Amino acid sequence: MPVVVPAYHLGVVVTDLDRASAELTELLGVRWLPTVRSGEQVTGDGPTGDGPMMTFSTQGPPYLELLELVPGTIWSTPGLHHVGYWAAGARAESARMADAGFPLQASAVVLSGDTEPGVFYHRTTDGLLLELIEMGWGGPALAHYLGGAAG
Repeated sequence: MPVVVPAYHLGVVVTDLDRASAELTELLGVRWLPTVRSGEQVTGDGPTGDGPMMTFSTQGPPYLELLELVPGTIWSTPGLHHVGYWAAGARAESARMADAGFPLQASAVVLSGDTEPGVFYHRTTDGLLLELIEMGWGGPALAHYLGGAAG
Protein backbone atom coordinates (compact mmCIF):
# COMPACT_ATOMS: atom_id res chain seq x y z
CA MET A 1 0.00 0.00 0.00
CA PRO A 2 1.49 3.37 -1.00
CA VAL A 3 2.64 5.74 1.70
CA VAL A 4 2.41 8.91 -0.34
CA VAL A 5 0.64 12.13 0.65
CA PRO A 6 -1.03 14.52 -1.84
CA ALA A 7 1.10 16.34 -4.39
CA TYR A 8 2.69 19.47 -3.01
CA HIS A 9 4.33 20.90 -6.13
CA LEU A 10 4.72 20.87 -9.90
CA GLY A 11 8.29 21.04 -11.19
CA VAL A 12 9.10 22.86 -14.42
CA VAL A 13 12.53 22.84 -16.08
CA VAL A 14 13.40 26.20 -17.64
CA THR A 15 16.31 27.43 -19.74
CA ASP A 16 16.69 30.72 -17.85
CA LEU A 17 15.49 30.84 -14.26
CA ASP A 18 15.46 34.64 -13.97
CA ARG A 19 13.54 35.09 -17.22
CA ALA A 20 11.03 32.33 -16.45
CA SER A 21 10.29 33.59 -12.94
CA ALA A 22 9.92 37.17 -14.21
CA GLU A 23 7.53 36.03 -16.96
CA LEU A 24 5.34 34.11 -14.51
CA THR A 25 5.34 37.06 -12.13
CA GLU A 26 4.21 39.35 -14.95
CA LEU A 27 1.65 36.94 -16.40
CA LEU A 28 0.20 35.38 -13.24
CA GLY A 29 1.42 37.45 -10.30
CA VAL A 30 3.50 34.56 -8.94
CA ARG A 31 5.96 35.54 -6.20
CA TRP A 32 9.18 33.60 -5.63
CA LEU A 33 11.43 32.53 -2.80
CA PRO A 34 15.19 33.15 -3.10
CA THR A 35 17.02 31.01 -5.63
CA VAL A 36 19.00 28.10 -4.17
CA ARG A 37 20.93 25.13 -5.55
CA SER A 38 19.09 21.83 -5.47
CA GLY A 39 20.84 18.55 -4.68
CA GLU A 40 22.73 16.81 -7.45
CA GLN A 41 21.68 13.72 -9.39
CA VAL A 42 23.44 10.65 -7.98
CA THR A 43 22.00 7.79 -10.08
CA GLY A 44 20.58 7.43 -13.56
CA ASP A 45 22.00 8.54 -16.87
CA GLY A 46 24.13 11.64 -16.79
CA PRO A 47 26.69 13.34 -14.60
CA THR A 48 26.66 13.54 -10.84
CA GLY A 49 27.78 17.17 -10.63
CA ASP A 50 25.89 20.18 -9.37
CA GLY A 51 22.12 20.09 -9.19
CA PRO A 52 19.99 22.78 -10.80
CA MET A 53 19.42 26.27 -9.49
CA MET A 54 15.80 26.39 -8.34
CA THR A 55 13.09 28.46 -6.75
CA PHE A 56 9.60 27.79 -5.40
CA SER A 57 6.55 30.02 -5.61
CA THR A 58 5.43 31.59 -2.35
CA GLN A 59 1.84 30.68 -3.21
CA GLY A 60 0.85 27.10 -2.48
CA PRO A 61 0.43 24.30 -1.96
CA PRO A 62 0.55 23.19 -4.58
CA TYR A 63 3.73 25.15 -5.17
CA LEU A 64 5.33 25.82 -8.52
CA GLU A 65 9.02 24.85 -8.66
CA LEU A 66 11.29 26.21 -11.37
CA LEU A 67 14.53 24.30 -12.04
CA GLU A 68 17.19 25.65 -14.38
CA LEU A 69 18.15 23.17 -17.10
CA VAL A 70 21.27 21.03 -16.50
CA PRO A 71 22.42 19.31 -19.73
CA GLY A 72 22.87 15.55 -19.57
CA THR A 73 20.86 15.05 -16.36
CA ILE A 74 17.27 14.26 -15.43
CA TRP A 75 16.75 18.06 -15.66
CA SER A 76 17.86 18.43 -19.31
CA THR A 77 14.55 19.03 -21.11
CA PRO A 78 12.55 22.25 -20.67
CA GLY A 79 8.86 22.06 -19.84
CA LEU A 80 6.63 20.44 -17.25
CA HIS A 81 8.98 18.01 -15.52
CA HIS A 82 7.33 16.27 -12.58
CA VAL A 83 4.67 16.12 -9.90
CA GLY A 84 6.31 16.14 -6.48
CA TYR A 85 5.06 14.02 -3.59
CA TRP A 86 6.18 13.60 0.02
CA ALA A 87 6.70 9.96 0.90
CA ALA A 88 7.25 8.42 4.31
CA GLY A 89 9.87 5.86 3.32
CA ALA A 90 10.62 7.19 -0.17
CA ARG A 91 13.31 4.55 -0.76
CA ALA A 92 10.79 1.75 -0.06
CA GLU A 93 8.15 3.48 -2.21
CA SER A 94 10.71 3.78 -5.00
CA ALA A 95 11.47 0.05 -4.74
CA ARG A 96 7.73 -0.72 -4.79
CA MET A 97 7.29 1.33 -7.99
CA ALA A 98 10.28 -0.40 -9.60
CA ASP A 99 8.87 -3.82 -8.63
CA ALA A 100 5.55 -2.78 -10.21
CA GLY A 101 7.31 -2.21 -13.55
CA PHE A 102 8.12 1.51 -13.31
CA PRO A 103 11.94 1.56 -13.06
CA LEU A 104 13.87 4.25 -11.26
CA GLN A 105 14.80 6.97 -13.76
CA ALA A 106 17.19 8.82 -11.44
CA SER A 107 17.74 9.71 -7.83
CA ALA A 108 19.17 12.82 -6.26
CA VAL A 109 20.25 14.12 -2.91
CA VAL A 110 17.95 16.67 -1.27
CA LEU A 111 20.64 19.26 -0.65
CA SER A 112 24.09 19.63 -2.13
CA GLY A 113 26.52 17.89 0.21
CA ASP A 114 24.11 15.13 1.29
CA THR A 115 25.51 11.63 0.78
CA GLU A 116 22.35 9.51 0.46
CA PRO A 117 19.59 10.06 -2.09
CA GLY A 118 16.31 11.36 -0.73
CA VAL A 119 14.63 12.10 -4.07
CA PHE A 120 13.52 9.39 -6.50
CA TYR A 121 12.09 9.78 -10.02
CA HIS A 122 9.82 7.23 -11.72
CA ARG A 123 7.98 7.61 -15.05
CA THR A 124 4.44 6.34 -15.63
CA THR A 125 3.43 4.47 -18.78
CA ASP A 126 2.14 7.72 -20.30
CA GLY A 127 5.29 9.68 -19.48
CA LEU A 128 4.38 11.49 -16.25
CA LEU A 129 7.45 11.81 -14.05
CA LEU A 130 6.74 11.28 -10.35
CA GLU A 131 9.17 12.74 -7.82
CA LEU A 132 9.16 11.05 -4.41
CA ILE A 133 10.81 13.07 -1.66
CA GLU A 134 11.69 11.48 1.65
CA MET A 135 9.72 13.25 4.37
CA GLY A 136 12.47 12.63 6.92
CA TRP A 137 15.17 14.38 4.85
CA GLY A 138 13.45 16.59 2.32
CA GLY A 139 10.61 17.52 4.64
CA PRO A 140 12.62 19.52 7.18
CA ALA A 141 14.85 21.14 4.54
CA LEU A 142 11.98 22.19 2.29
CA ALA A 143 9.79 23.20 5.22
CA HIS A 144 12.56 25.56 6.34
CA TYR A 145 12.97 26.92 2.79
CA LEU A 146 9.22 27.23 2.19
CA GLY A 147 8.90 28.91 5.59
CA GLY A 148 10.09 31.99 3.75
CA ALA A 149 6.77 31.93 1.89
CA ALA A 150 4.91 32.63 5.13
CA GLY A 151 7.24 35.43 6.18
